[in-house]
Amino acid sequence: MSTEPDYSNAAPPTFDELAALKARQDGAADALALDNEVRAQRIRKQAAAVVAAELAGQAPPFDADLLVDVLARPAEPAHRVEGLIPSDAGTLVVAQRKTGKTTLELNLARSLLLGQDFLGRFPVRRVTGRVAVLNYEVSAGQLARWAHEAGVPTDRLYLVNLRGRRNPLSNTADCEQLAEHLRAHEVESLIVDPFGRAFIGKSQNDSGEVGAWLANLDRWARGDCGAQDVILTAHAGWEGERTRGASALEDWADSIITLVRDKDDEQVRYLRAEGRDVLVDEDRLNFDTTTRTLTLAGAGSRKQATKTRNVDDLVPAVVSAVNVAPGITGYKLTRALRDAGLSFNNGDELAAARVAVERGQITVEVGARNAKRYHPALDLPDLPAPPCEGRETTSLTSPIGGRSLVGRSSTEQTAGRSDLEPTTDPTMDDAIDVATRLLGATPVGAR
Repeated sequence: MSTEPDYSNAAPPTFDELAALKARQDGAADALALDNEVRAQRIRKQAAAVVAAELAGQAPPFDADLLVDVLARPAEPAHRVEGLIPSDAGTLVVAQRKTGKTTLELNLARSLLLGQDFLGRFPVRRVTGRVAVLNYEVSAGQLARWAHEAGVPTDRLYLVNLRGRRNPLSNTADCEQLAEHLRAHEVESLIVDPFGRAFIGKSQNDSGEVGAWLANLDRWARGDCGAQDVILTAHAGWEGERTRGASALEDWADSIITLVRDKDDEQVRYLRAEGRDVLVDEDRLNFDTTTRTLTLAGAGSRKQATKTRNVDDLVPAVVSAVNVAPGITGYKLTRALRDAGLSFNNGDELAAARVAVERGQITVEVGARNAKRYHPALDLPDLPAPPCEGRETTSLTSPIGGRSLVGRSSTEQTAGRSDLEPTTDPTMDDAIDVATRLLGATPVGAR
């Protein structure tokens, strides 16, 4: 007798029963699909990690130790460029357009390869391998000619000319190939010129993008290429004092070298530097056009140059005022120049007097309590007589021999009494009038 249930007389399932059965079947299918998808995603994630690890290669161990052990390590190599570029450093060269950035980097390359003092001042730890330039900006022929004229060893400077070519830093295969070339040529110092063309991000103003690019540049240059020094050039912004773009550039650098032009003289350049154990005050650069050699002049900053120019411009007025009023004190000299309508910073007039004394244009007499009186030099040029209306005139020159007769009345001079010595004190107006005429200011009486 059969034990199977007899469904022949069973009522057909209702709609609700069929719906419930389908829901159970769909739930089981969804659960199975979910399990499969989770498993697939885990596999994909694990596979991506394996591939990334293979591409990255074996990471070096962490450099971590107790302070006492770190201090006991052998001393680091000396600065690459003493007082300017530390060892194994990232250096940023910031320059206004057309200020000689390429000339500066070629001078650096020559010093690194020959061991010569950089800019005639900074001792250099000589590179034993080669220096390479990733040149994005200048034609190959022009850069080669400049380098040769600058005396760079022709067999130790490796030029990678990238102007008009695909940026190798944007392509993995190009990066690997270029790294092989640089390592094969034993490149020890790498110059990348300039940042604006080497950068592969979307925005040079994005600190995150720039910072990530710089970190990759460091890893590639030091890890893949084997370089010790990375020198990156960058154009300055419109104000000419800081880099164009994100602040991450200056954050990255161990040393920042800034090259600027003098706004009062477009042909003059100045250099300064700051960084980790680096502080170089601004100084003028001299350029030898024959050898394309740059040296620091020791002449000081743009501010000092401006002050020197202002003082030099004031010297003729000071000399004239002293010639008109021999024995004039510093206080009265200042008053005479101010009353003549001359504009200058406090102290510039006394600095101009010191310059005139050093040049032999006037002399100084030091009296009690260090009081100073200024006198004309022995041999004086003839000076035109100042127009003096409404009072007895005091001529600057005698009709006899052109000798100075400051202090004589016009009556005495026209009588030709050359044996007389000055009998009256020189007036402030004489000094004021002469200074006024020489510098083109409006006479006191005409204002």
